[in-house]
Amino acid sequence: MDLAPLLRRALERPGRSRQVLRIVRQQAGTRLAPVLPRDEPERLAQLHELQVLDTEADEDLDGIVQIAAQLCGTSMAALSFVDAERQWYKARVGIPVAQVPREHGFCGQAIVGQTRMLEIPDTSRVDGFDRQLHGPGALPVRFYAGVPLRTREGSAIGTLCVMDTVPRQLAEWQCAALEKLARTICSHLSLRRELRIATQTDRLTGLPNWLHFESQFETLRPRRGVVCFARLKAVSQINSAHGFRVADAMIQQTAARLRKLAEGDVLMGRIKRGLFILFFPQLEVESFARDKARVLAAALQEPYAVGPLTLVCPVNLGFAAYPRDGRTLDEVVNAADAALQLAIERDEPAAFFDRAVDAAASAHYRLEPQLRDALERNEFVNYYQPKVDIATGRIVGVEALIRWVHPERGLVHPSEFVPALEATGLIREVGRHILLRAVADWQRWRSAGLPAPRVAVNVAAAQLRHGELIAHLREALCAIGNHAGALGIEVTESVLIGDMERAVELLRQVRALGVPVAIDDFGTGYSSLSYIVTLPIDEVKIDRSFVRRIATDPAYRGLVAACVGLARNLNLKVIAEGVETREQADELLALRCEQAQGFLYSAPVPADELAVLLRRGAPLG
Repeated sequence: MDLAPLLRRALERPGRSRQVLRIVRQQAGTRLAPVLPRDEPERLAQLHELQVLDTEADEDLDGIVQIAAQLCGTSMAALSFVDAERQWYKARVGIPVAQVPREHGFCGQAIVGQTRMLEIPDTSRVDGFDRQLHGPGALPVRFYAGVPLRTREGSAIGTLCVMDTVPRQLAEWQCAALEKLARTICSHLSLRRELRIATQTDRLTGLPNWLHFESQFETLRPRRGVVCFARLKAVSQINSAHGFRVADAMIQQTAARLRKLAEGDVLMGRIKRGLFILFFPQLEVESFARDKARVLAAALQEPYAVGPLTLVCPVNLGFAAYPRDGRTLDEVVNAADAALQLAIERDEPAAFFDRAVDAAASAHYRLEPQLRDALERNEFVNYYQPKVDIATGRIVGVEALIRWVHPERGLVHPSEFVPALEATGLIREVGRHILLRAVADWQRWRSAGLPAPRVAVNVAAAQLRHGELIAHLREALCAIGNHAGALGIEVTESVLIGDMERAVELLRQVRALGVPVAIDDFGTGYSSLSYIVTLPIDEVKIDRSFVRRIATDPAYRGLVAACVGLARNLNLKVIAEGVETREQADELLALRCEQAQGFLYSAPVPADELAVLLRRGAPLG
């Protein structure tokens, strides 16, 4: 008797799993035959999207499988994912092999239909089944019970299963326990997927972020190609004139246009607001310039239709050839960025990387003399943005933000000069200046009898790379009697990722001084669970792009909830950035996020204005 039709008819009726088990138990001469779920293509796509196949062991999942074996009293248990041609064991107990052919095991049968569980009390009654499923020297499989693992979409991607060396049947309480454990695994996988999407995918466009783009490039291992940066010039102006939703819609349309041009192995991603990156493999720069570049520029400069609006957004493109202009991804991306900056400076639609031009004309280095003069004349000042306790509105800390008070231009925004500081290396001297100014202001507040809050100072890559940070922190703390409660630092993961081992050691030294460490802009670009767990940190700052939609988009609320829950489980303080409305603050408070900063409470203000806020002592927001 063929087991396949019997399973298909019975398994596809909800709530009939135990009846199927009795049929299997009572019918001798049945045989194992392949059965495919009706949603097999979709199911496989969802399995591969989880990115769990052939990954390293997971301590949490290993623990769940061990619990399953103990509760059911079986000698074998596994978390099995059913791929197209195999069932692969992510976690296993009593099983010496990592995978078996799909048609040889029962997990491929258990995922068919809507059954709660498939149980085979005596496998000897299934013709064609080899009880030495896991090899000649392995324990024989005489009993099997498997609970399907379902995605949110309802597709079964694998099972939590137990096996034994003797025929048997699970008690009802054991079946219920196995199902609860399976649901726990499904929740774990779902959260892992959401966090991976948050850390590797741009939510607005669905494109890879830089971390994912980098991973795809490494997987592709191209011999040659062309890197392209595409920048929408007028995003900020359109955002100001028509609102962020219109700007977002235009960015989404840009992503859609790029997808149409991205044929075959073309890689693409979104780096930030109006900046995209593409890699066209196996193309020479000459043929790319002749064919693709013009098509790309023309497509992006077509008008955008957003509701009743017709918008025109000029574009700048920067191109660099791999490996001619850079032998690593970082090098060729830097070359493409230099070409993009050249196009921006010249106000041209596109530019190709030119090593001679790049060496001779750099906007950053042209600005360097002015920046050195500004440092000598103490034109760089600190502004402070309060961090508040959401429940009370009381100031519990501040972030120091650099401003340039230019003698002719007035207050210059950081975006206009901080990149030049970083490119020229002046950020190291300016960073020390910011630290000393921060502790001096803190001391003035304290001497005035004010409740001086801890000042968090942003740390740049160069400050970590050249090893001066610890000395500068000691110098600043010494100036105020080594009062560690005065300072904290904030770093982005992009600053740390170049040399993680060195970064971890430096951050440990920072914390040894009593200075807490915060990860800034969590969830953007490089963020990942492994870094958050590895880094010696005290705080996580949820990026403003997540907070902005927390009160209007359930997906963003769920994402922030996951981030807050993760941080709390790791005993990290959580601070939300960019809070602008009371609704956002209320949602954050409901999610047990304790602190926030943003324009709802206060814009960045000079030290004297912050002193007024501290003296007043009134709740903000």
